[in-house]
Amino acid sequence: MKSLKVFLVLLMMGSAATGTQAQVRLPKLHGWVNPLPLDSATNKVTYRAVVHVPGASQAELYARAKKWFAAAPSTAKLPLDTDDAAGGHLVGRTAELVTQNFLGANVQVPLWRTITIEVKPGRFRYQITDFAFDSGQGAGAATPFENYLTPNALTFDDAGYPKPVLQSAIEAVQRSARQQATSIRQTVSGKAAADNW
Repeated sequence: MKSLKVFLVLLMMGSAATGTQAQVRLPKLHGWVNPLPLDSATNKVTYRAVVHVPGASQAELYARAKKWFAAAPSTAKLPLDTDDAAGGHLVGRTAELVTQNFLGANVQVPLWRTITIEVKPGRFRYQITDFAFDSGQGAGAATPFENYLTPNALTFDDAGYPKPVLQSAIEAVQRSARQQATSIRQTVSGKAAADNW
């Protein structure tokens, strides 16, 4: 499994390119539109929202956000990068195993992301970004998801449409980010899961 991950990363990064592969014609993107939200400043896939919670204090929202980080499912429990109660600012990284189609086989790969939650009296905002697939090389080595969106022969066909590896990666990011956003909104706002807002 680890060797398959390493092989995937090498192909994605182009470090395994041979003379023949280097001559592959890169597709021209025409007709396909990326369905993922991109931040106009960073050009990274980013999910964000501001949620109003009338009557909730900053301390209460902060405690809920910290509780969310402590309970968030992740393949590895990492300490928070930022834990600023006075400023109402939390930043942390989580990873989730997602299924990706690679050369016709479904493989489980950790999908990392950075989550920021900022709270003020009566409202909070969250941001989920920096999506990256674990490279299997250890020490936090990961391939940024945006590398998949760069036109190349591995992820796009000659007509400029995503191949199964990219389609499965997009679906994994969408599903994972939406589930995580819902979980954040429910936990920090104090709404029950059945509220379906």
